[in-house]
Amino acid sequence: MSMPATDYWFSLSIRRNRKSFLIATVSLWAVAIAVVLALVFFSVTDRVALFLGFIFGVPWVFVYWNLSAQRLRDFNVTGWLVLLWIPINLLQGGYAELNAILSLAFWIILLFVPGSRGENRYGADPLEEY
Repeated sequence: MSMPATDYWFSLSIRRNRKSFLIATVSLWAVAIAVVLALVFFSVTDRVALFLGFIFGVPWVFVYWNLSAQRLRDFNVTGWLVLLWIPINLLQGGYAELNAILSLAFWIILLFVPGSRGENRYGADPLEEY
């Protein structure tokens, strides 16, 4: 059994397994795409789009980083490592390819590397708990 993907998106103290992480991130991206499509469909002004983008964007980034931190905790690694992603996301210009490669590598690690078995210092095994 696996942790429900829509539970604990704002929790700063749990572990998240691979399946739950994948479903949660796909759901989060679906919400983001729905918001962008709604903005395009209703042809909102630039100012309204910027305001709504901020209103939805800030929590979206927090939840995305939090889901990644939960997944890192499943490896028995501190979730604070997700903050290393800030300078990587700021790479622009000639380093855009490096940003894409590092982002893909991080995603592959989060999706395919199994978490530590049993309880670790961040809590119970999410596969055994549910």
